[in-house]
Amino acid sequence: MFTLHVDDSIGDALHAFSFAHNTKPTFAIESLFNALSPAGKPFDLPQGKTYLLNPDRESAGIILLEHGICSVCHAGNDLFISSMFSPSILGLVDGYSIFYDVPARPRHYLYAETLCYGKFVPLNDFVRICDEQNLWHDVARILAHRLMVMSAREEELVGVDSYLKVRTMLIELNAYPDEYRQQIQVLSFVQRRTNISRSRVLAILSELRKGEYITIDNGKLVAIHQKLPAAF
Repeated sequence: MFTLHVDDSIGDALHAFSFAHNTKPTFAIESLFNALSPAGKPFDLPQGKTYLLNPDRESAGIILLEHGICSVCHAGNDLFISSMFSPSILGLVDGYSIFYDVPARPRHYLYAETLCYGKFVPLNDFVRICDEQNLWHDVARILAHRLMVMSAREEELVGVDSYLKVRTMLIELNAYPDEYRQQIQVLSFVQRRTNISRSRVLAILSELRKGEYITIDNGKLVAIHQKLPAAF
């Protein structure tokens, strides 16, 4: 599990982002990893590639993300839902919906922000092992935590102007470990999460660079040097 780096001198610590990592149900995740890993097969997703979660019953499964960062997005409109950092359990909602044949179920996919790898556990094996080892309480803890994080994120990103959305994303990206942050193009990172136009994002980034608030090199966020303005 990576270490979160939030510098209070450059802005208020993000509630949703810091909350997500400070309250991550580590014990529940470790319990599932230990129980499910023996039934898993190697899984990898190169940076910039996508993976449709549980497209059909035959290929359905749960992913144990051992390394990397990925985004979970709606398959219908590419709307960003959340960022997932290793270690994480992926595919729980889609696995449930296909296992119980939920009508008109929502579809989601993963987008690899960095190289991602781990293990793929077939859905039937996942359900069997959770039944045998009484792991459903751990599954419930993980899902409840994600609901709380999504609620906190809505407070930050819904009903605010485009600059505040970009500001939020910059502070979040700045908190990522260097090994991950230096793999991520800041423009595409912000666009996928906010749906703000490319030209608008570029204009905001340009002004922040001119004001020496941020440094971007080869499209990657190098640093935030001072507290970002509260308004643009």
